[in-house]
Amino acid sequence: MASGLLRSLLLVVGLLATPAMAQDWPTGTIRLIVPFTAGGPVDFPARLLIDRLATQTKGVFIIENRAGAGGSVGLQSVVQSDPDGRTLLLTTSSIAMVPSIYPKLNFDPVRDLTLLSLVTEVPISIAVRSDSPIKDINDLIAKAKAAPGKITFGSGGVGTGNHLAGELFKKMASVSLQHIPYRGTSQSLTGLYAKDIDMVFVSAVEIMPHVRDGNVRVLGVGTPNRIPELPDVPAVSEVLPGYAMTNWYGLFGPKNIAPAIVERIRTEIRTAKDDAVLKEKAAGAGMTLQLTEPDKLRERLDVEVPRWKQLIPEIGLKVE
Repeated sequence: MASGLLRSLLLVVGLLATPAMAQDWPTGTIRLIVPFTAGGPVDFPARLLIDRLATQTKGVFIIENRAGAGGSVGLQSVVQSDPDGRTLLLTTSSIAMVPSIYPKLNFDPVRDLTLLSLVTEVPISIAVRSDSPIKDINDLIAKAKAAPGKITFGSGGVGTGNHLAGELFKKMASVSLQHIPYRGTSQSLTGLYAKDIDMVFVSAVEIMPHVRDGNVRVLGVGTPNRIPELPDVPAVSEVLPGYAMTNWYGLFGPKNIAPAIVERIRTEIRTAKDDAVLKEKAAGAGMTLQLTEPDKLRERLDVEVPRWKQLIPEIGLKVE
């Protein structure tokens, strides 16, 4: 009977502990895993988010870059972490491509992670050096058809959203371009400046400072319509109807985080969403701040995971 009473007491203590832990979140240091190299386009929204959460909660938040294999190295580290709310993940829409590109991982974002929020969205752009002979999208297509496989484009790595944007462009324009993968988007821009490559597929967040400096020209953006930050730059869809590629950024945690802790995190995200300064900083970088409920993130994944499972074999993408 004594042992039965002890078990009952332990059960009650356990039930009471989760709400108490949730109320105390964040406890210790909260690690926000970014599965790409430091200095890349994910770092900016990551910094915006943790600075805002740190201000609201008085907690300690750090960004930890864990790059490799198109983001899958960082993903796996979060999947295998303790579900205590101290390890979170901010990654791009490339997470929807991982199941198709790395099937041996047997990874499913909806099954293996806790979905927290669709944080923001930015267009992917096609950019060249300011002195490039490529004038616009039509000229790019014409030059690529005249010299198949000669024009090179860089991305932040095989299987990233920027890489797939290039592959989709090749398919829809019926052209042959040579892909040169780099270890991170910033390195692909270094390659562009060094004239090692002809152009890059890159997020608007990362390219805008280079555009303002006059060193880079944007040929087109991957949103369905033109964007306010580049009103004179056409959407690629104006030349290739139906072309659309944006990078969205999602916040995740490991599977089986206690519901009370998830709700505590969500409460802080709702508060951050209403912050005018945060909205202004995001808009200044060409980002649309969203900070949605988890269902919006799930809707994206439910559409894009099967979409890439169909498109990636058609594109012929193979990971070496």
